[in-house]
Amino acid sequence: METEPPMRVLLVDDNEVSAELLAEFLGLSGVQARWAGTAAQALETVGDFAPHAVVADILLPDMDGYELARRLRENGAPLRIYALSGLSRQERRDEAAGLFDGWLEKPADPDALLALLRAPA
Repeated sequence: METEPPMRVLLVDDNEVSAELLAEFLGLSGVQARWAGTAAQALETVGDFAPHAVVADILLPDMDGYELARRLRENGAPLRIYALSGLSRQERRDEAAGLFDGWLEKPADPDALLALLRAPA
């Protein structure tokens, strides 16, 4: 009996502690998680890691999460992209239209994140 490979998730957040905690939680839940502290690192990692999903902070040091999502969408990789931000969804809904598959407000509820990741695409 073949087992399905684990889901791969790339966490993009310049808050290393927060990202490592989420990555640890996801790992304990059977998800392979990697962390990138900048959008540039995320774009490099996507090619090698081939994640099923990207969870990206909006306020990153090198480019915002909207631009990162645009670039990931332009690459055509079949992945889901979720925003993770302290900004409320209502404040930025227009900018996020079509870029993100979901939105989580910080601090992220790990169980809510896991539910989003496990939901059918």
